[in-house]
Amino acid sequence: MRLKKQYLVAAVTLGIMNWTTYSEAAFDENLNEYTLDAVVVEADATKDQFGNTITEQSYYRTGGDVKVITREEIEKRHYQDLTDAIKRIPGVTFQNPGYRGGEYGYAPYSLSINGDSRVVVLVDGRRVDNATSTRFGSSNASGTRTMVDLNQVVNINNVEKIEVIKGPGASVYGADATGGVINIITRKGADENQGTIDLSTGSWKKHNYNVTYSGSAGDDKSWKYFISLDREMSGDTKYKDGLTGGNYTYRGTEFKEEGANIRIDKDFSDTENLRIWYNHRNGKDGYPITAPDYRFWNETEWNRIIQDTEDGKFGNTTNPGYRNLFVLDALSGSYNAFRNNDIDITYTFDKENGMESFIRFYDQDHHYWGVDRYPKWVADDGSFVPFPGSPAWDDFINNYQFSKTGPTTLYNEKNQGLQLQYGKSIDNNDLLFGLTYDKAKTYTKSLNRKDNTWKTTHVERDSILGFVQDKIHLSDKWDITPAIRYSNYSTFDKTNDAGTVSQGNTSSIIFTPTINTQYAFDDTTSAYLGWASVYRPIKSADYGKDTPNGAPLKDEEGDVWTFGVRKDIDDKTSVALHYDWTDMDNAITNYSVWSDVDKDFVNKNVNAQETKKSINLTMDHQFDDHWNLSLAYSHMKDEWKAKDGMQFDPDINLDDNSNVNTMINALRPANHYIANLSYENGKWYTGLLANYYTGMDTTAFTDKHFFVLDWNLNYEINDDTTAYVTITNLTNEAYENAYSAYNGIGAAPQPGRCYMVGMRYKF
Repeated sequence: MRLKKQYLVAAVTLGIMNWTTYSEAAFDENLNEYTLDAVVVEADATKDQFGNTITEQSYYRTGGDVKVITREEIEKRHYQDLTDAIKRIPGVTFQNPGYRGGEYGYAPYSLSINGDSRVVVLVDGRRVDNATSTRFGSSNASGTRTMVDLNQVVNINNVEKIEVIKGPGASVYGADATGGVINIITRKGADENQGTIDLSTGSWKKHNYNVTYSGSAGDDKSWKYFISLDREMSGDTKYKDGLTGGNYTYRGTEFKEEGANIRIDKDFSDTENLRIWYNHRNGKDGYPITAPDYRFWNETEWNRIIQDTEDGKFGNTTNPGYRNLFVLDALSGSYNAFRNNDIDITYTFDKENGMESFIRFYDQDHHYWGVDRYPKWVADDGSFVPFPGSPAWDDFINNYQFSKTGPTTLYNEKNQGLQLQYGKSIDNNDLLFGLTYDKAKTYTKSLNRKDNTWKTTHVERDSILGFVQDKIHLSDKWDITPAIRYSNYSTFDKTNDAGTVSQGNTSSIIFTPTINTQYAFDDTTSAYLGWASVYRPIKSADYGKDTPNGAPLKDEEGDVWTFGVRKDIDDKTSVALHYDWTDMDNAITNYSVWSDVDKDFVNKNVNAQETKKSINLTMDHQFDDHWNLSLAYSHMKDEWKAKDGMQFDPDINLDDNSNVNTMINALRPANHYIANLSYENGKWYTGLLANYYTGMDTTAFTDKHFFVLDWNLNYEINDDTTAYVTITNLTNEAYENAYSAYNGIGAAPQPGRCYMVGMRYKF
């Protein structure tokens, strides 16, 4: 029934596209008055007629709430990484364990926009996820659905702008961009040769080294190049514990990461260009798994925990302090490492009215490996591992013979693709067509500790993604953009030591229509409205999941509506409202549901109905030539309902009076307030960012609300040299943004106060 509905809407959408393209007479009067976007923005080089910020890739967008972080802001604020920059965007939420690396794919890392973790990450408009990944977002029920660790994509020193687009928006992003899109636009070489050296040092033996050089070559300067090298390192971080109030060192959180980036552009004409982009990143990160529970960090409790574990009491609820055993991983030197090599070659053969027509080839080769060498909890002679810090501990750890000194896991993600995009303006229509073929593979080798043998698995999936979009300029104040998206995913094929097996008939072909519009009432007021049918296929790790009736999970499908208004109150103050409503028919999650086999409520992976609503309110005010203030408020709420005869466990709770929906919403901040104040005067610039999170359940978090301040100060010594100071978590707030019922409350603390002092030199 749903498929018929989609085909019907698709037919109507294509009909609108046809009618508006060929019924030119109906718009003759408007066409005579209409001024193209490229001309409109001459009056304001940063905004279009709807108040949207112009970037190198604005032609992708079709309305909606778009926030842009510029290179100027990155340099003035000295953001350490992409997460550091994006967290100031209203509606963007990170749930992470509080350290850089850790257990890739298993740590509770999640990125969401307005409460939806189905977010697509792009570099220069190209998706950087892998369709077969089990390392990032290995499951729809746990882990990020973004399928990307944002801070491993590219060093922020290579970033020109970051676009954060809320909602599914333009069809070019794909049918699974339910929550939104993060588009990272890379830096291009300048006409004049110039280099920079940026060095900083600070808390926890943290050091950053960044070098860039850019310029042009040739008599006509048609060759542009941008080159960068970076190294980031840190010892173990410190944090304030929300349970005890004490300040502790977070063992196993050290890291060392390096990168090199090269971008070469050749401009053949104003409409023809070749871009070659190469990005390398590698790193070795600690493997802490969890912070200790210091309420139980003593020798007596240590022995009790081990004994209870031997009796089968696992997890926080039945064995308080159980997570302290995982500290052995950090203390014994376990680690994870990665090495990424990405290539992107794009030939643009035409540009028209902001649209680019191009053909692109890309290749991503990502390797991950790790050493998990924690000591056995019970030694061969039957004795327990001594309490870390006790007199017996040093002797034990110095004499313990680890059974494995090399990697215990080897993992490789590879995907290659070919992308074609073509844009053409016909009268008042900007027609855009895109088609992408992607071949994704993963190879995994894991060590069986019992017999010291390796198990190998191999998963592949081919994807064909396409779209046809028509941005119709009804007048110089009104655009409407219907589109059709096409998604074709092959079956998963899996190869292991036993041979080749199919994971089931998982191929899928689906069309998802969208329609968006934006309207400028006058020079100070505009609005947008959009609807999109969204679709996200299940991932390879979702097969074999324990479901209520044993049937495989279904692909996620649903609808998203977005609405927003912008208003310039005067030349110094502007306000905006964004609202979205997501209705998912087959949202995947993990719940306690009734099992006829077990005659009880048991944890299962299920398809359920999900309704998500969120709202963002923002205000920007310029007091004078020196002071600027941005304020924002975000709120989100989920409602889940059982379907297909399932029955949710009515006793699921975080507290005695909680129900299943309370449980979902309590595992993240319900409200997010942001205040961003900046002051600039001559050679001085300073900024203060305040993030205030409220609405947390104290069964999952150590407090109901957290208030976190970040501050920076810049001083231009001369035209070439800038000195700066940054302090994150200025007040040393004890806070978390993630919760694991298995490890318990406070297991994923965020870093405490961290200061960095640096200098940036141009040459």
